[in-house]
Amino acid sequence: MRLPPPLARGDVVRVIAPSSPFDPEQLARGVEVLERRLGLVVRRRDDLGARRGYLAGDDARRLAEWREAVADPDARAIFCARGGYGAMRLLPAIDPAPLLARPKLVVGFSDLTAIHAALNRAGLATVHGPVLTQLGRAPDAAVAHLEALLRRAAPAASSGAPPPGAGLSGTGTIRPGRAAGPLLGGSLTLLAHLCGTRWLPELRGAILLLEDVGEKPYRLDRYFTQLRLAGALDGVAAIALGQFPGCDTPDLRGADVVRELAAGLGVPAIEGLPAGHEDANFAVPLGARATLVAPGPASDAGEAGPPRLLFDGWARAEAVA
Repeated sequence: MRLPPPLARGDVVRVIAPSSPFDPEQLARGVEVLERRLGLVVRRRDDLGARRGYLAGDDARRLAEWREAVADPDARAIFCARGGYGAMRLLPAIDPAPLLARPKLVVGFSDLTAIHAALNRAGLATVHGPVLTQLGRAPDAAVAHLEALLRRAAPAASSGAPPPGAGLSGTGTIRPGRAAGPLLGGSLTLLAHLCGTRWLPELRGAILLLEDVGEKPYRLDRYFTQLRLAGALDGVAAIALGQFPGCDTPDLRGADVVRELAAGLGVPAIEGLPAGHEDANFAVPLGARATLVAPGPASDAGEAGPPRLLFDGWARAEAVA
């Protein structure tokens, strides 16, 4: 797995909109974080704000924008403006070879799970992190974590809560144990929709991160069950559950449904990671090796500390120049 070089102040980054159109004011606040807080130089096309129904311009515009960002010799990272829908329409025309030859950080989540999946499958590590329309309202802790992750400046994680950029703490253990492997995943909906395509990564041996938004509990069950019936979850090493806002009904929580399904896989699993569609969306490196620690009951003589996901492969590995 190729890890892109870390970012430094003064680096050039590209902003693209491969999915749905966005609110210009929200985008401006996110760009301000990149420029003022992270010290980055932002480039974007003049037609970034294009609209074609539910898409940020037609497929040709969005694909040309992607290729231009990938080919930019100065750009060290590609940040996505917004999720929504549309990224998977570009997959047949996205060639991962240029990014494998000259890696750049690709940052986004939600609908961008489709692009993460394709690039991870091809061998490039990416960043499941805030889109720019979300970044402008992110709490300071989430921005500090993103900065540490992108700069790869995080100190080693201890048995307690990981420091910014080195990992995340969850709120609970679903099934105790410890597992290591490549960290893959993202939106449960998008992963299910990639079943049967050549872009879904091989999940055997992986730590699978799952999150989603606005899906009824029965739909979450359907997507998870589709992955299981397709054999995509065979051999998964562990499950890490993030946020599921807007997924509840008056009598049932979406997170509870996914917790029960995750427990049924019989592998170490944790929940409550601050990754997903809430404002406090903490970034995680997809494709890089990670370690999941799911402590058992307090009376257990096993793992101590909170449930956690450690980005040990990201923080320690040498980047590909």
